[in-house]
Amino acid sequence: LLESFRLRRQRSPMARLTALVGLCAALGVRAQASEQALEMGKLRSAFVNEDSFQYYIVQVPSSSNAIKVKLVPSYGDPDVYLSFSAPEPDDLTATWVMDDVGAEEQVIKRDAVDFCTGEPCMLHISVYGYDESEYMVGVFDASSTTLKIESECAPGCKQDMIADGVCQPACKNSACYDDGGDCEEQNCAPGCDEGWVGDEYCDEACFVEACNWDGGDCSENSGCNTGCLPEYINDGECDSECNVAACGFDGDDCFARSTECYGEADGKDYRGTKNTTKSGKECQAWDAQFPQQHTRTHLNYPSGGLGGHNYCRNPDGETAPWCYTVDMELRWEYCNVAQPWQHCKQNEVPLATQQAGAVQCLNPTQPPSGPLPRFEAACGNGESHADVCSRTCCNAAKAAAAYCANDEIHSGRHQDYKMKIAFSMLKQGCNSCEAFSDFFGNAHLLDGLGLGSKGMYRFVDSFGFKLLVASFLIMLIMLCVIAASIARYVWQRRQYAMPESAV
Repeated sequence: LLESFRLRRQRSPMARLTALVGLCAALGVRAQASEQALEMGKLRSAFVNEDSFQYYIVQVPSSSNAIKVKLVPSYGDPDVYLSFSAPEPDDLTATWVMDDVGAEEQVIKRDAVDFCTGEPCMLHISVYGYDESEYMVGVFDASSTTLKIESECAPGCKQDMIADGVCQPACKNSACYDDGGDCEEQNCAPGCDEGWVGDEYCDEACFVEACNWDGGDCSENSGCNTGCLPEYINDGECDSECNVAACGFDGDDCFARSTECYGEADGKDYRGTKNTTKSGKECQAWDAQFPQQHTRTHLNYPSGGLGGHNYCRNPDGETAPWCYTVDMELRWEYCNVAQPWQHCKQNEVPLATQQAGAVQCLNPTQPPSGPLPRFEAACGNGESHADVCSRTCCNAAKAAAAYCANDEIHSGRHQDYKMKIAFSMLKQGCNSCEAFSDFFGNAHLLDGLGLGSKGMYRFVDSFGFKLLVASFLIMLIMLCVIAASIARYVWQRRQYAMPESAV
């Protein structure tokens, strides 16, 4: 089995009116592109623009016990989102994600979570252009395939050697897709195009020693390990690329200095380093999908202590800490951890409790840290689908809402930015993030009343609308000035008017 994953500020009446017009305008913006039908067992060549999608649908035969999704990029960096339940899946709605650099295969077994929610069994596929990309994509029946971690498409050519940036003569054949184009153009690393190094833009694919750590675009210093960007360390998520000694085990993110102390009866706050089950089975890393496929990831359970490690955890309300195992015959098992408070020293507070209590909306560090800056960094300026419609953005929005809503100093900044991202999500066509459920509910209500249209959005987003608003404000100010002048004139006439008794 070869699988690849990558990772109340008060408003004026005019502001409320503007927000309402914007809300009405943003509805219905994204035209739903039709899903193109794929034929089982065949690769389709296609092209996708940067920050754009291509959508596909394929019917999986009821006789298939497993399927294999293949992605072979000729150039660029396409990502794939898969779902049996959500049409046109994206980072928020997909069950499986293929977002490594180079050629990828994703094998999904029938006993996997959410495999075929009914008959006919339809798999929805979205190919996203992280960069402008040309690729081949296909779905194959893998029922009778011997599942191996490293399969060979030809003698001497393993799957992970295709489109890895190095020309492999053993892979230069049709069975291996002509090495994914590696023999046509040499790159310093998979997915790192010539010209990206030293272009003053941080490219994750180029942040490797072979590419001189992207020529200093990501950091003035050399990297500590391939794939470990400087901002990954101490960012609240355990990254396997940074969970090495050279990177300080990702700072405090991977629990290298944690103890076995926890206090909850079900162990949901356990942050120790036990990594074997009751029967002695080794735990599978939470960011891995082999041999057990699962959805218990940091993206889906950001406060569960998961990530690039294989320590026992309880992110989903089980009765005790547990883990997936590396044994093909045993999917998961409880861990043999100590009783609550058993290994806590005098006055010791469990790490999870410490971390939750220390969180502030914004910490005045350099650069600023905390849920609000992470929210702003994760969702960006609201123009990129990859940023706005990502699970990372959604999780950051939920964390910021939890810690910033009652922060008197920063709540206004949080609310303004949250509203900006909410409109961006409507514009981009992604409205499944729970952090914006109230906003989306009101939006759908207005849409049901027929107030949402593309034409209105385009008008609101145009220079003409901005000019109209500016003209309206100028006219409003002039009316106020005229009204004030009239009121002053009337008052003066009354002050100097001669009484009738004096005539």
